[in-house]
Amino acid sequence: MSTTARLLTVAGLLLFAAEAAAVYTVNGERKSFAIQRTDSPPVIDGKLDDAVWKVTAAIDDFHQTVPTDGAAPTEQTIVRVTYDDEYLYIAANLRDSEPRAIQAKQMIQGKFFFSDDRFWVTLDSFNNKRNDYFFQVNANGVRRDALRENNARFIDEWAAIWLAESQVHEDGWATEIAIPFKSISFRPEADTWGINFGRGIVRKQEFNLWSSHERQDWPAYGGEVTGIAEIEQGLGLDVVPSINVSQQRDLVAGDDHSGFEPSLDVRYRITPSLSATLTLNTDFSTSEIDEQQVALDRFSLFFPEKRDFFLQDAGIFEFGNIDTNGRPFFSRRIGLSEDGQAVGIDGGIKLTGRIGDFNVGTLAIRQEASGDVSAKDLFVARGSYNVLDESAIGFIMTHGDPTSNESNSVIGVDFLYRDSTGPFGEIMTGRFWAQQSDSSDLDGDDRAFGMRLEIPSDKLSAYVGGQYIEENFNPALGFVNREGIRRLEAGTRYRYRPKQGFWRAVNAQFDAYQVTDMDGSLLSEQIRFRPSMYSNRDDFLFIDFESKKEVVLEDFDLFDRLLVPAGEYSFDRVRAEIATGMQRPLRLVLSVQDGGFFGGDRLEKFVEVQWRQSAHLFLGLAFTENVVDLPSGSFTSHLASLRSDIAFNSRWSWSNVLQYDNTADAAALNSRLRYIPEAGKEMVFVLNHGSDLSPENRLTSTQSDLNLRVTYTFRY
Repeated sequence: MSTTARLLTVAGLLLFAAEAAAVYTVNGERKSFAIQRTDSPPVIDGKLDDAVWKVTAAIDDFHQTVPTDGAAPTEQTIVRVTYDDEYLYIAANLRDSEPRAIQAKQMIQGKFFFSDDRFWVTLDSFNNKRNDYFFQVNANGVRRDALRENNARFIDEWAAIWLAESQVHEDGWATEIAIPFKSISFRPEADTWGINFGRGIVRKQEFNLWSSHERQDWPAYGGEVTGIAEIEQGLGLDVVPSINVSQQRDLVAGDDHSGFEPSLDVRYRITPSLSATLTLNTDFSTSEIDEQQVALDRFSLFFPEKRDFFLQDAGIFEFGNIDTNGRPFFSRRIGLSEDGQAVGIDGGIKLTGRIGDFNVGTLAIRQEASGDVSAKDLFVARGSYNVLDESAIGFIMTHGDPTSNESNSVIGVDFLYRDSTGPFGEIMTGRFWAQQSDSSDLDGDDRAFGMRLEIPSDKLSAYVGGQYIEENFNPALGFVNREGIRRLEAGTRYRYRPKQGFWRAVNAQFDAYQVTDMDGSLLSEQIRFRPSMYSNRDDFLFIDFESKKEVVLEDFDLFDRLLVPAGEYSFDRVRAEIATGMQRPLRLVLSVQDGGFFGGDRLEKFVEVQWRQSAHLFLGLAFTENVVDLPSGSFTSHLASLRSDIAFNSRWSWSNVLQYDNTADAAALNSRLRYIPEAGKEMVFVLNHGSDLSPENRLTSTQSDLNLRVTYTFRY
């Protein structure tokens, strides 16, 4: 099939999807309840025996979103909400006809607990139906939080100070939550916030919400809480001193280095909705490590941000909802050299928040000199203005290059569109952005543009989009792994939900993209068809059929071993994957992919086994093998990881990750012992140990780092 015919096929599917979506309508009026202030706040212990809960109105009109949208829940959920000057309090009585079947196997604070029963609350404190705070807790009192931005992006790495305790009782389980007003931003004059509640019962794969539309609970579909008044943030000052004691050993050169480094973070709320954060002598040595990846093409890999200072209010700096290629700002570029080595940060200051309908964020960093690169002053400014009911228009500006001595800056504008009552009776979203970079070592051809339109319906969804990135577009503080391209993409997905039986959902998804150079010559093309099935126990099965074309303009090495010559390649690949549900004590994921690959063949096999013995012990083993056979030679890559999480209780935990990559002939161990007596206080002891693999297949230790970090938050 020709390229034109393929794109016309996709366009036809898009039109079909849009037409079919026209039969759906938005739910009725927004849910609402009035909140009452309390003079006798509850003790946060998960027991629900405080006097205030006996006189606080109950919220119990929940409904299913899964498995049957709009159906009555099989178990009752009763929520009560009150507040005082400093805290918002939420109590949830989560009744269960089988208390012994309640799943609660995560006991490490901040970790995912998809395998557990859970309750969550979301707060849209500006009531703009765009962004909210997400707070979730399980029956062990383990907390998880996140930011949700632009009704589209979930920023899991964000963390805040809040309290939660849970108890299992004879009729189910209960939880109490206290969210300090010091931990969130809001408009003090506003008496109405957006709010929503949800519950997951994993053994039934049942999920209940208080307010939703088409199974979705984004801020646009939350309810409202009215009557909030005279709340306080005190001085709005958080002072967070840290002490880091370290020892680094180079076992090859025989060098040892010990250090004692104090650092300081200060966060001051200029207003309840606008905050300034200062960091001095910042140390990121105890941040979580990255999961190793194997590059299977000629483009750079993308690793998510995990450092707390950059994650605070990270959503405000998001631009154009760009996933990877073309991002004007990507904080992982700061504090890392060109080859990925850590570079010290003398200090930084950040201003973030909302002023009326304006969302603002600025960041200034002083990065230390490293190698031939001088010390750098780096700057980012981001602003957006809420328009229409759910949309926003904004700009971004960056200045500085953290990895070279050249000067660099970027300016950009974006428009994020959302209409919950779109022209087809469905949600419609759009994103449009334009950027230009200015680099001292590049001249012209430095612009980038992008757009995407989508109808994200549960039953029948569709999207179309494109990117235009000129060859000299260079956001030194952002991320670009493919420039000099024009990209077009489109896709549609149909979902069938059986009313009964083993399967919860059956999907048929079709996607296509085409990448050309600036003159319109083909560089890449892919058409993919993916049927998939999800069971009522959260097991899933999918099959990928891919047809690809790749035009390689310059020779490149795969695994630093196999030459892929410049040329044009066409190949087809098939992948099958099966996985059991995350709530099962023993989870298994199996995947096999086979087919052509740059003039040869590649067989990929992946297996992952996860065992949750109890809330105190988790073990996970993952192994990926790629058998690559090219005209230039053959190579088999192995990527393996072994994980163990040991939770002594909800305050003490010990996590270990051992990773092995034979393409780099290296193995690495990361071991983290953490003590969190309460939110805002932490002690973490980290061991990083690296080894190389000799030609005789023997591991030789190369480096060993020890770090002890103690952090304490003082709130005023």
